[in-house]
Amino acid sequence: MTDIVDEIRGAYASVGITLDHPATYGTYYRLLCTGCSRIVGNVGDKLLPGMAATLVDQQFDLYAAGLVGCACGHQQERTRALDPERWAAARRRYASAGGAA
Repeated sequence: MTDIVDEIRGAYASVGITLDHPATYGTYYRLLCTGCSRIVGNVGDKLLPGMAATLVDQQFDLYAAGLVGCACGHQQERTRALDPERWAAARRRYASAGGAA
């Protein structure tokens, strides 16, 4: 396991997403909902150091509002536990965009 893969794993774990086994030639990994194991996306291992955490942090509001992540709501629960004030603000901000109110 490379340092960047460990970094990617940790970044996505913070919002309730598990990095699965490599999907293609060890370059792309499936992202699974930690709550129900559904596939929620893919990520490549060619990110620069620090980039995975930045990406996940910049998507926090989208996870909080339910606009990305799993339909089971696990990422919404995780983001609420991480930062309740930011979670509530994101849900208000994106309520009119089809996210949860």
